[in-house]
Amino acid sequence: MGSDLRKFVNPKFLKTIELDLIKELIARHFEPNDLPIDFDDEDPVVRSALAKHFEAAVTAWNEGMVADLHRVADLGSNEGMQIILSEARRQGVVLYPDPEADEKESAPVRHDPKHVALHTYLHHKSVFEAAADFHALRTPTALAEFRGPERDVSADLTPEIIDAFKAAAMKLFARDLQGEYCRLGPYEEDGEINLVVSHGAPVATTPVVDGDQEKIIPLRAVKYATLRYSPAEARLLIGGVVKAQQADLAEIFAKHVLGRAGFFSGKDARDLYTLDPISEAGPDFVFDHHYDDRILGVRIVAASADYFEWDEGEAKWRYVRTWESKDATGALRHFKGSEVRFGKGWRLGEISFRVFFKSEGKRPTQVTVKLKPPGTLAFRRTRFEKAIHTLIARHGLEKDCDAGMVVDAAE
Repeated sequence: MGSDLRKFVNPKFLKTIELDLIKELIARHFEPNDLPIDFDDEDPVVRSALAKHFEAAVTAWNEGMVADLHRVADLGSNEGMQIILSEARRQGVVLYPDPEADEKESAPVRHDPKHVALHTYLHHKSVFEAAADFHALRTPTALAEFRGPERDVSADLTPEIIDAFKAAAMKLFARDLQGEYCRLGPYEEDGEINLVVSHGAPVATTPVVDGDQEKIIPLRAVKYATLRYSPAEARLLIGGVVKAQQADLAEIFAKHVLGRAGFFSGKDARDLYTLDPISEAGPDFVFDHHYDDRILGVRIVAASADYFEWDEGEAKWRYVRTWESKDATGALRHFKGSEVRFGKGWRLGEISFRVFFKSEGKRPTQVTVKLKPPGTLAFRRTRFEKAIHTLIARHGLEKDCDAGMVVDAAE
């Protein structure tokens, strides 16, 4: 955590940041007469004092300022700045309403991504909060997935529904000692319902030297829980939440947003993926991607097979061992000539594959995907997300939701 802030508040940042901006940040956490920097001095003197102040260990910085800097650092990148700019356009907000006279002739330092993030955080809070929400939606790679028993189950995000969900979510996080702070950002995009819940993280106590004494200070950062729901598929994706809370948060969504308690509690709610088609094809399996002109190639770079034996005493299959293969040129080929025999106690447990997409640059864009049945599909969510889901579905690796519904109806 400290190293990330060190990279953000580095010497270059302190030499170039607008002093009024950093003063405003620091002043949020100190009384007017207790500011650690005298901002009335000459510019070089002030910057020297800033450098000395931030040379101290991060644990010695003001804890409120640490929390602010963590939030700003999350969007202090080129990608973060583009999210901020997009959200400012959406809200009709001009981040810098009074441009300097020479801005058309040069590149102002204040347009550096770190500076833009701090400026937006201090002066355009609604833009910053929404941008942070969208950043959180794109960040998780491993999402917990739940599927309901019916398709086309939608919801209207009324203020009453949002308040009820927020109150229940806050109780869930507070129960795990994550504080009672909770902010909810609801968004609807491309037919999906998106919810971003900002909430407190568990408290971390840190020893700090104060003069000749050591004291313990508590730090509580902000974490993001994200929920994405597709009514057409009745599929809910949850990110940024510990495994022990995922099912509870899914139930809160079902009860308060959909008005369907237990919607994601069925026996097949987490049974989404299978590797059986690859096991049946064996080591010669290859992904067919020619239906999509954007895909240049798909390569399985890692695979693991699990061996099970039948336990007569307990009358069940017992796990024995795992056989792994990793090869950037193709991992399945190493199963040839090995002890692995699918269908004879061996089961393909998980794979990782790399998808190469056309890009405007010299090199193709790579997306690495981990698939582990029954419910894990992990990859960095990009503009190619739908293409990856289509690739998986076309090869029979995504279980047919409708087939499960037919069985349930028959029962």
